[in-house]
Amino acid sequence: MRHNVHSSLLRIRAKVPMHRLFVKVFLWFWLTVWGILAIVFLGSRLTGMRQVSTPNMFSIVAPIMAAEAVKAYESGGPQAFARFAQSKGEGNEHQLYLLDGFYKDVLSRAVTDDGLRVAHAAKSNQLVIFRAHIAAYKFVSPSGHPYILMLYLKSGLHAIRDALFGYGVLFSIFLFLVVTLLCFWLAYHIASPIHSIQLTARGVAQGNLKARVPAAVSRRHDELAALAIDFDSMVDRLEALIRMQKDLLSSVSHEVRSPLARINLSLAIVKKRLSADSDDVFQRLENDIGRIDLLMGQLLMLSRLEAGLSSAEREEVDLSQILEEVTADGDFEARALGKSVSLRATESVRLQNADPHALRSACENIIRNAIRFTPPGTDVHVVLQMDWNSLEPLALLSVRDSGPGVPEESLQAIFQPFVQVPSNENPEEGNGLGLAIALEAIRMHSGTIYAANLPHGGLEICVRLPAAYDSVVHASEPTKAQLTST
Repeated sequence: MRHNVHSSLLRIRAKVPMHRLFVKVFLWFWLTVWGILAIVFLGSRLTGMRQVSTPNMFSIVAPIMAAEAVKAYESGGPQAFARFAQSKGEGNEHQLYLLDGFYKDVLSRAVTDDGLRVAHAAKSNQLVIFRAHIAAYKFVSPSGHPYILMLYLKSGLHAIRDALFGYGVLFSIFLFLVVTLLCFWLAYHIASPIHSIQLTARGVAQGNLKARVPAAVSRRHDELAALAIDFDSMVDRLEALIRMQKDLLSSVSHEVRSPLARINLSLAIVKKRLSADSDDVFQRLENDIGRIDLLMGQLLMLSRLEAGLSSAEREEVDLSQILEEVTADGDFEARALGKSVSLRATESVRLQNADPHALRSACENIIRNAIRFTPPGTDVHVVLQMDWNSLEPLALLSVRDSGPGVPEESLQAIFQPFVQVPSNENPEEGNGLGLAIALEAIRMHSGTIYAANLPHGGLEICVRLPAAYDSVVHASEPTKAQLTST
């Protein structure tokens, strides 16, 4: 259940680029629109003079209250109107004024200039509001005398409340939803193509030269579409140049191996005819030719892996068994140097649709690289386990040595061809192709590989490979192969 929910959330996030740029754009548009609406909406109510037309609660109540106020005044004089005003809650919050035809208050109170402006603007049976704190309604009594009922609001809080909710809560909610959806769409319209270009650039940076920006971005007919087209053109050019380089490298490697084989054969024949005094010279020649042959073989393998060509049929592969065999061979070689290799596998891991030769080559190159750099008297620790907390189960392979590590700026570069960090003990060993081959083999299986320096010295190579749920066999007891030297 948790896996399904997690998968759904990741799919939604993949469709909606909920990243910092999207959030920034959305919030800027959302806050700006609401700020403008607030200024216009409240400004129209809190500043200036406006007429309130029916149907409105205030325009309905105003005639009734004006009729009662005029009736009280004409029947009982100013004292009766004062009692009427008090009965309507007159106090600190608001005050009622009743102006006669000469715009004089019947209680002889002073009228402000704003009040006089509102009184002059009031027309018969029309409610006028000024800055949301003065309201006036003109009423003609049955006796034919004109009066103006005026309301002074002392607190602006009620005015703001009425301004916000005067049209009803439902309208406010509807306005909120419309503004939010429009801002969401606009932010998505801007951030989505940028997110697509970013994902494509990330794929190209990871070596996927087939990655292209989705066609929907190129059809936008704006600057982002032009950026997507230019980016795709750049990747096309890079792909063509790298393909030419790989083809040249593969051709040269293939052509050199045949002469090397003939040189080896000729060397063996000459060695039989000459005296034993020349054994050292022949031994050095054989070593040099062996190194060149190994280099050519690694170049050919690297070219095949970069081209995505498998050296064998894809099948279900027991990664645990491959590691047991590779660590056993590595430990045998390491013992001659006073070193050792150990393996700890908590689960038997099987990978489906895998190339066993490519995986074996990747494991061999990683482990031999660790053996090369770990000092005598130390171990190379190989750990294989499962990660069940990710979206799909992952096989985690960790290879640790006790060597000097790698400068932080070179942690990514060591996976590039012919890039190597020399060993203090054997600076001439290696050609910088082992980890590059491992990188391409892991990429072929949709995995990732990275290097990290350990806190107390040494280097750790970490590999993540996807594994299907039904391809992992949980051992009742952890599978553990411990190979150590005496």
